[in-house]
Amino acid sequence: MLGHSITTGPVWTRVHPVGLHVPTPEHPLPERPLPEHGWKLHISARPVNLPSLAALLLPVLLEERVSFKLARTVGVLAGLNKAEKNPAAVGKAVTVYPEPDQVRRLGLRLAALLRGHTGPRILSDRAVAPDAPVYYRYGPFGARWQPDASGSLAVVAEGPDGERFASAASLEYRQPSWVRDPFGGAGAPEKEVDDGAGHVVLGGRYRVIEGVHGSARGNVYRAVDLRGSASPDSADARHVIVKQARAYVGESLDGTHDLRTRLRNERRILEACADAPNIPRFLDHFAHDGDEYLVTTDAGTQNLYDRIREHGGFLPRVGDPEPEGLTFARLATQLASILVELHARGVVMRDVTPANIVLDGPDDVRLIDFGISALGGLHLPGATPGYAPPSQHTPDHAPVPEDDCWALGQVLANAATGLPPVTGADTDELARLRTMQGLYAVYGESRPELTSLVADLLGSEGAGQAVARLRKLASADFPAASVPAPPALPAAPATLLQERVLASLVEGAADYHLGAERGTFPSVDAALYTGSAGIGLELLHHQHRAGVGELLEDLARHAAESLRRAPMRPGLYSGRSGTDVFLDAAARAGIRTAGRTERVATATGPAERDGFADVDVISGHAGVGLAALMHLALNAPAGAASSGPAPANPARTDPGACEGLPLADHRKAALAAAERLLRHPDALTLPPDALDAFGTTTGLGYAHGFAGITDFLVLLAADTDDPSLLETAHRCVTKLASRVPEAVALSRAGAPGALPMSASWCRGLAGLVPPLRHGWSVFGDRELRTAAEQAAVASAEWVPRLGNLGQCCGAAGVGDVLIDLARATGSERHWEAAHEVARHLLRRSHGPDEAPRLLVNARFQEAPHSWAQGHAGILAFVRRLGRPETPGLLPEPGRRL
Repeated sequence: MLGHSITTGPVWTRVHPVGLHVPTPEHPLPERPLPEHGWKLHISARPVNLPSLAALLLPVLLEERVSFKLARTVGVLAGLNKAEKNPAAVGKAVTVYPEPDQVRRLGLRLAALLRGHTGPRILSDRAVAPDAPVYYRYGPFGARWQPDASGSLAVVAEGPDGERFASAASLEYRQPSWVRDPFGGAGAPEKEVDDGAGHVVLGGRYRVIEGVHGSARGNVYRAVDLRGSASPDSADARHVIVKQARAYVGESLDGTHDLRTRLRNERRILEACADAPNIPRFLDHFAHDGDEYLVTTDAGTQNLYDRIREHGGFLPRVGDPEPEGLTFARLATQLASILVELHARGVVMRDVTPANIVLDGPDDVRLIDFGISALGGLHLPGATPGYAPPSQHTPDHAPVPEDDCWALGQVLANAATGLPPVTGADTDELARLRTMQGLYAVYGESRPELTSLVADLLGSEGAGQAVARLRKLASADFPAASVPAPPALPAAPATLLQERVLASLVEGAADYHLGAERGTFPSVDAALYTGSAGIGLELLHHQHRAGVGELLEDLARHAAESLRRAPMRPGLYSGRSGTDVFLDAAARAGIRTAGRTERVATATGPAERDGFADVDVISGHAGVGLAALMHLALNAPAGAASSGPAPANPARTDPGACEGLPLADHRKAALAAAERLLRHPDALTLPPDALDAFGTTTGLGYAHGFAGITDFLVLLAADTDDPSLLETAHRCVTKLASRVPEAVALSRAGAPGALPMSASWCRGLAGLVPPLRHGWSVFGDRELRTAAEQAAVASAEWVPRLGNLGQCCGAAGVGDVLIDLARATGSERHWEAAHEVARHLLRRSHGPDEAPRLLVNARFQEAPHSWAQGHAGILAFVRRLGRPETPGLLPEPGRRL
C-alpha cells in the first residue's frame, strides 16, 4: 500500500500512514501523535463477506490516512466470531484509530458507505447508525496495563483529573465520565419494550424475571408468560425459559449456518419429541433485531455441572451412607431412560454433558440444549470435548446412539468422582482407557458395578454393547460382574514426563509470550504466577537442553521490558518482586538480560505510597518478604546453601551483571516487609470462619491466608534469629497446627460436600504443609511434624480426583509438598505418594504413555505454560521427583533450634 506501512501479527494486520514510526514494544502507537486512548471505530463483518467489505473499505481508510487494523484472514475472523476465547472481540473485523476531530465525520462516512452490510452486533460498542455495521466506543489505542486495586494488571485509561477507567472491552457499552458521546447515542440498539413497571418484556409477552446465563453468543432468561397467567406474580404464573441466539455469531466460513441455525434445529427436535418425558416443551420461537429467541418450559434451576462443582461427586465412599435427595443410581437410570426415549424417536442428542443436565427438584432429572442433535439425517457440527467421543469431532462421523452412550458414561464417571474426563485424546480407545484408569485409581475393585457400567457405555467390548447396556440401565439393571483392571502404568514415570513436559514448554512458551499479539496480556505478563518470570525460574534448571539458553535470554528480555511497559506493584507471585527474583537468578546464571531493576525500591519503597495494604503471599507484604529471602538465597556466599539454580556455564557468568545488593540489605528488606505486615491488625488473626467451606475460602490457605503469612515469619525468624520473630512465628505455626485435624476431617476425599480445592496449595491442605514442615525444622516440635504429615496424607488422597494438574490448584502443587516432606522425614510413604502424583499425570495425559501430553492448548487453557497452572509448574514437580536434591521455588530455613 503506497504511503503506508504494514505489520502483521498472529491475529491482526496493522496499517499506518508513512512518516510515522514502525511500532515497537516501547512505542506501540503512531507518532501523529495519537493519544493513549480515545474514541475508536469498529467495523463488524462476517467471514463470508470480509473480502468484499475490505475492498470497499480500505480505499477510504487509506485516503483518510488513519491508522487501522483488520483481521489477518477470513479464518481468524471466524475464530473471533465464535466467542470462545475473547467474547468482547466478536464482530471486530476492523478497528480504526481516528484523530479526535475525525471521529464523527469518519464514523458517519463509513456508516453511509457500508449501509446494508451485515455482521455480528458488537456488544461493547454503540452503533453509529442502525442500518450499518459501524460501531464506536471509548477505549485504548494501545493497551496500557496498570495495576488495579488488587494489584493485578488491567487496561486502564486515566482522565484529565486523574480519574481511572477500566477501558478493556466488555459485553456492554461503557464510557468514562470525562467524555461526551460524539454521536449522541443515536445508534444504540433498540431495546425490548417494558410493561410500564420497568420489567423487560421479550417478544411482547415474556416478562423477564432473571438472567440465567449471559454471553456473546446469546443470553438465557427465566421469564413469566404474560398471556398464560392471570397475574405475573401469582402462584399459577407460567415460568418459561427464553434462549437467545445472536445473529451471525458462530457462523461457518461459507455463511450457511450460525447460532440461530442451532436454535432452529433445537425447535425441530423438541417438536419431534413433544411427548418424550423429561425434556423441555417447545412453546414459541420469534425474532427481534436480527436475533432469534426460543421459548421452552422451565426445566429447573441447577445443572449437574454446578451441583458437582459446589458439592462434589454423587457417589459416596464405600461404607458411607447414601446422600439425601438425588442418588447416583437414580441419576443414572433417569438419564438412560431419557436417552432411550429419544433414540426411539430417531434422535441422537450428541451433547450429553453435566451442563445440559438439569436437576428439577430433589430427585428429578431433565435433559436440555438440543442445538446440535441429529434427526432424520440432519445435524449441525459440534461436540463438547471430553464428553463427546473423539470420533464425533471428525467431519465424516455419522451420528449414532453409541455417541450418547459414550457421553453418558463420561457423565456418570464425572458424577461419581468429581473428576472431569480427559480432553484432547486423538482416539476413542485412548479416551476410554484414561476414563477407566481414573475410575480404578479412585475405587480400585470396590465399585465393580460402576466400573462395569462405564466400561459398557464406552463400548469397551465393541458395537452394540453400549446401546444394550443403556436399555438395561433404563430399567435399573446395573451390571454385577467386574471388568478387568486397565493396564498398569509405569511405576516411576518422572524421567519420561520431564522430557515431554520440558519439550512442550520450550516449544510453546516463546510463541505464547514473545509471539503474542501486541498489547495482549501475555505480551506484558512478567509475573512469577502466570508469566515469563515463573517459566524462566524453572528453565534455569534445564540449561543443558538445546535452545533453553536462548529462550531464557528472550524471557529475561521480555520480563525486563514488561516491567517498563506495565509497571507492577510489589508482590512475589503477581508483582514485580517475583519478576526481579527471576532477573537476579538469570543474571547469576549468565543469562544476558535487557535491564536491571532497583531491588530495594522494588521490594519495599513504593509499598506505602501505592496504598499497598495486602499482607498475603501472592501480592502482599508476606510475598515481598519472601522475595527478599529468595534474593538472600541466590546471593549466598560460595559454599552456602542456596535455593536457586547453579550457573550452567560459569564461563558465561558476568559477575558485574548481577549488581547484587549486600546480603544485609536483602535482610533489611525482609524485616521491613515483616514490620509492615505485623502492623496490620488482622495479619496474625486466624479468621473464625477459616474452616467454613474449606477449600473455597482463603482465610487459612497459603496463597491469600494465614498459612502463607506464617511460612514467611518462620523462614525470616530462622534467618535472623530474632527472639521476637521466633516467638511470633512459633505462636502462629502452633496455632496453624491446632486447626489441621479439623481441616482434615472436613476434607476427606469423596466425603459429602468436600471439594478438590480442599487439597490445593493455594487454599487447601497442601498449602498447610510448608509452614508446618518449616516450623518443625526450626523449632523441633514433634506436633508440627505430625500436623504436616496429617495434612500431606489427606491431600494425597485427593490426587486421583484432581482434574487440575498445576502447582497452584492441582496435582503438581500436592506433589511438590510431598517431595519436601519425604526428604525431611525419610518416609517411603510420602515418596510413594509423590510418585502416585506422577502416575496421575499420565492418567490425565491425552497422549499415550510413551508420549504424554498434559495440556490441550492455549485456546482453552489459561496461562498454559505458567508456573501456577501450566507446564512450568508441572515440570518443577517432575524435575524434583527425578532429582530430589534440586531446589523448589522458595528458600529453605537456614537454622534449626
